[in-house]
Amino acid sequence: SAAMDGSTPLLCAVTTVMERDASGQCEKQNPARHPDFPSMLRVNVPAKTITLGTPNSRTTEIKSVSRLDGRLILHGGENGRGWAATIAEDTGRMAVGVVAEDFTFALFGACTAP
Repeated sequence: SAAMDGSTPLLCAVTTVMERDASGQCEKQNPARHPDFPSMLRVNVPAKTITLGTPNSRTTEIKSVSRLDGRLILHGGENGRGWAATIAEDTGRMAVGVVAEDFTFALFGACTAP
């Protein structure tokens, strides 16, 4: 779908966050109930930015964008963390991995063109 190919900004709802630490402990977080996790992301591929869903929120730069096998693939990193995201062009389903030295986060959700 043209709307999910990165040509227009997307609004993404984060429905599940899995947190894993270096010891192997894994915990499921509900982003709607946890103040440290975003429940919405604004993905603006043309501007190469991702912003947390609330106005005047933190923004991160998208360093790399590609399309492969029907998926929009995004990469970036800052503050000692790297991240990668995939968004299915046909359904908008999203998966994101955030990696640091002693923890990882896996985020799952769905995107739409507002």
